[in-house]
Amino acid sequence: MKQIVQPLILILLIGSTAWGQEPGFGWLKQFEGDWTVEAKKPGADEVSHTVTMNAKAAGQQWMVVKQVGKMGEIDFEAVQTLGYDAKEKRYVGTWVDSTSSYIWQLSGTLDESGKKLTLGTEGADWTDPEKKRKYRDVYEFKSEDEIATVSQMFGDDGKWQTFMTGKMTRKAGDSITLPVKNTVTPFLMFTGQAEEAIGFYKTVFPNLKTESMNKYKAGEAGPEGTIQLATISIAGQKVLCTDSPPVHDFTFTPSFSFFVECEDLETMKKQFAKLSEGGKVMMPLANYGFSDQFGWTSDKYGVSWQLNYKAE
Repeated sequence: MKQIVQPLILILLIGSTAWGQEPGFGWLKQFEGDWTVEAKKPGADEVSHTVTMNAKAAGQQWMVVKQVGKMGEIDFEAVQTLGYDAKEKRYVGTWVDSTSSYIWQLSGTLDESGKKLTLGTEGADWTDPEKKRKYRDVYEFKSEDEIATVSQMFGDDGKWQTFMTGKMTRKAGDSITLPVKNTVTPFLMFTGQAEEAIGFYKTVFPNLKTESMNKYKAGEAGPEGTIQLATISIAGQKVLCTDSPPVHDFTFTPSFSFFVECEDLETMKKQFAKLSEGGKVMMPLANYGFSDQFGWTSDKYGVSWQLNYKAE
């Protein structure tokens, strides 16, 4: 069983699977945000295509991607849709752009690593509009903020030929990503330590992803550089974090906690030890009868965590 992190209120479990959707759509959520896209022809030193890209979820079914920029010397605009067909277990979508009236139909799959998406399509041959030719784009996540792209066409020799390579780089702090409507998301309010806390939780849960982070600028409501709103994902559980400009006389309480189903006992022990440093242990790691090992602690920021391990 993979590690699961879920919020717990008075020991009442209210968590759900990531994004509340099929894992395929959850994977697409990695694209959400603002990006800079640069591309060039194979062997070329200079970038020929420069585009800004915004990807946003439309409900909980589709990602809508808009691109504006230069394709060589030509002004360029494009709109792409991406979704996941759970029945067919395939990614599907469409592509239209300002250079033609053709609607490209997209379909593809992930590789075994889960980091590379290949989308294929078929359309007019660039050299002969009377002919059809197959094309494909490959998106490979190098990190949560960088994607390598490869564009290829199927040649007359029966081999895929690369005609463009590129890099997509996420813009930091340009926009606030809010949850889609009709969802419930845990919200942690700090008073200046939000970014530090996120960094600390990353050391405890290496799979933690920072999906977006917007900071206060000079002259805004909060101190410059503190977190206006950040969205993180821990083992698939989305959590919102903020730094409150006013300093309140209340903080976190153990009546709300994150319940962590641990994958193995040794990892659990290390995580519990880290979370307990500077915090307060309420129930030390032990067998309390309902599982093999359980522990409850608050961390140095006051956030409470319940760690549970049950052998298969």
